Amino acid sequence: MKHLKNRNAILTGASRGLGVHIAEALAKEGVNMVLAARSAGKLEKVCEDVRSFGVRAVSIPTDLTDPGQLEALVEKSEEKLGPIDILINNAGVEYSTPFEQFEPEKIRKTVELNLTAPMLLTRSVLPGMLERGSGHIVNMSSLAGKTGFPCETPYAAVKSGLVKFTYSLRVELAGKSVGVSVICPGFVAGDGMYARMEKESGPAPKMLIPTTTEKVADSVIKAIKKGSAERIVNRLPMRPVLILQEMFPGIIPYLHRALGTPEYGRKISERGI
Repeated sequence: MKHLKNRNAILTGASRGLGVHIAEALAKEGVNMVLAARSAGKLEKVCEDVRSFGVRAVSIPTDLTDPGQLEALVEKSEEKLGPIDILINNAGVEYSTPFEQFEPEKIRKTVELNLTAPMLLTRSVLPGMLERGSGHIVNMSSLAGKTGFPCETPYAAVKSGLVKFTYSLRVELAGKSVGVSVICPGFVAGDGMYARMEKESGPAPKMLIPTTTEKVADSVIKAIKKGSAERIVNRLPMRPVLILQEMFPGIIPYLHRALGTPEYGRKISERGI
């Protein structure tokens, strides 16, 4: 999808964090959008900012863990803007706790919001995209979904699920004019989940230098335009490490120890972030 001007998008998790920056990046490309999240007031503020770029923007407060609201989101979006060309599954929640102490309700919420909702939303918009022969879906995963992360096991598990969901759907859609991409950022400075972690627990280990919100948002745009399968957004090259762990899975704990993630994960969980 090389040209994005006047396309219509749904962006979830748009009221804060990376969602705000992705919304701005889309607006700069001339994309009209429906912004979805639970917070009506924050959503409308983002909408106002987005409209300053001359695009149409509609806020639809939505609890994505509610199947009824999830289904209504697509219907309302099409009523407000027309056919949906782009879906960006950005909404997510992240809890930091040793797994044996994880509350069952938080595990369920992590799965429902981070994985079930993106799959159901994709299922809702995909038939129309296939019928029109055009469309793109972006799933916002994480580097944790590629290599795991201690004390955030449910989060890493569902983000890994998003990666494989993307891969599988790309196989199904091969030869058709609908693209699917997954974005895997490492820690992101400036806004979002890591920014809150950094404030409470200090910076990440030196080997995990954070990237920026601008680079993540830019990767979303590039993924749509180029039809990328996957984009890893990290200051240091991570693919050699990922290849190594695929070849020798037994070394994963040692790699994490070298990167400093176990200690940082424990520190985050102790702060209750």
